[in-house]
Amino acid sequence: MKVYFMRHGEASWNASSDADRPLTDNGIVRLQATLRANVERMQDVEHILHSPYLRAVQTARLAADVLAVKSLSEDARWTPDCDPHQALDMLESFSDRTILIVTHNPLVSQLVGGFCGTGIEPFDTGTLACVEAELPAMGLGTLRWKS
Repeated sequence: MKVYFMRHGEASWNASSDADRPLTDNGIVRLQATLRANVERMQDVEHILHSPYLRAVQTARLAADVLAVKSLSEDARWTPDCDPHQALDMLESFSDRTILIVTHNPLVSQLVGGFCGTGIEPFDTGTLACVEAELPAMGLGTLRWKS
């Protein structure tokens, strides 16, 4: 299986709650640049799965536009403080599809690091990574690239 992980773009702190923080203009521009720079190697993305937080929803929609992906879904197991083991277990239902997951720190750093057996994998806002594995389980993934 192949899974792409992306941390949402730079978000404003001007919101009534963490879940309602929107992307900044700079965040949008940087996300578009990252996605466009990687569009060739991400042509196999069939589905985008994302957190329900506003900044992740906006990031997922930008990715869908740039990558021409029509299939998106939202899942609360991809919010910042969710359990990486539960998130990884959930990937089993996508093992026959190539997906992009748009999520947050600390979850994405813990999950990718655990999946690939590298410890905590740093993810700045807008960071994108590709992981391949036979099965979605801790320590079985290989980090192919990170941008």
